[in-house]
Amino acid sequence: MALDAVNDRWSLHIVRALAFGASRYTEILRAVGAPRDVLAARLRKLAQSGILQACAAENGKVAGYELTQKGKDLGQAILVLKRWGDTYSDDDVPRVDFIHDVCGEVFVAEVRCQACGRPIRSGELSVDEATAC
Repeated sequence: MALDAVNDRWSLHIVRALAFGASRYTEILRAVGAPRDVLAARLRKLAQSGILQACAAENGKVAGYELTQKGKDLGQAILVLKRWGDTYSDDDVPRVDFIHDVCGEVFVAEVRCQACGRPIRSGELSVDEATAC
């Protein structure tokens, strides 16, 4: 299942930190707030899952981490979760807006049908019985 790779408390936070610019262990630690041993274990798990990869320095030690294409694609799901959080968070919770560099406007993630381009709303999907388990 898709969520198996990120089904713990810290993995999505790590992916978010990397997607938003952290790369070194200490930057990720600061952004996520996980205990060091937990962070190290999750970084290994995410690397084994192909979501991130370690970047080696000249001396062969890990110099930092970066998202693979699989991890960057997961970052898109995090943006949709951000929209959900912005919609349902309390008014006193500060929001962070992202600017789409191409057009200069505030970016709001939206799930759309690839075929017709229309936004997907609750109740508009059904399961294809031919592909269901």
